[in-house]
Amino acid sequence: MQITKLEYQKKDPNRVNVYVDEKFAVGLETNDIIKLGLARGQEISQKQLNGIIGASEFGKLFNTALNFLSYRPRSEWEVQHKLKFKSQNAKLVDAVVEKLKGMGQINDEEFAQWYTDQRRTFRPKGKRAIEMELRRKGVQSDTIKQLSSNPINEVELAKRALEKFRGEKTRPRLERFLASRGFDWQTIEDVVK
Repeated sequence: MQITKLEYQKKDPNRVNVYVDEKFAVGLETNDIIKLGLARGQEISQKQLNGIIGASEFGKLFNTALNFLSYRPRSEWEVQHKLKFKSQNAKLVDAVVEKLKGMGQINDEEFAQWYTDQRRTFRPKGKRAIEMELRRKGVQSDTIKQLSSNPINEVELAKRALEKFRGEKTRPRLERFLASRGFDWQTIEDVVK
């Protein structure tokens, strides 16, 4: 088998189509072409071709994950969930996630702290609501418990939440609003008074 042609892709100039024996074999990142030392006229075996195809799939998944992480921090579960839509190869997904964890791009403890800070700052919610949201994002219970050890003033958060509430100011409506934000009844009573 011989690499007969290397051609830049029309839609993505950072990727190159590799043709083996005049037939399309795989699309690779330009960096991968250089790393693998691929050149036109080079002889390769089927095993080498399979390795190149594997590198291509890994590279695509890795780039998808980096793009997904570029908008905001994500939990490990969120990244795995996203990548499973892109690839049915669970081992490949796990390899990408492990590489990202090794690079420090995925860290559930840091994510949980960031998420909690965001909720306290921009959309005040009670401790219960934040914990439930973190569970939905796949954060482990022990990580959530570590965050719970940092005391927060829920009364102040509830007051801030009410500042942004522009609805009616009737007591039942205020109570329902704060309850929907995950504040406990004692906090709601203290704030609504």
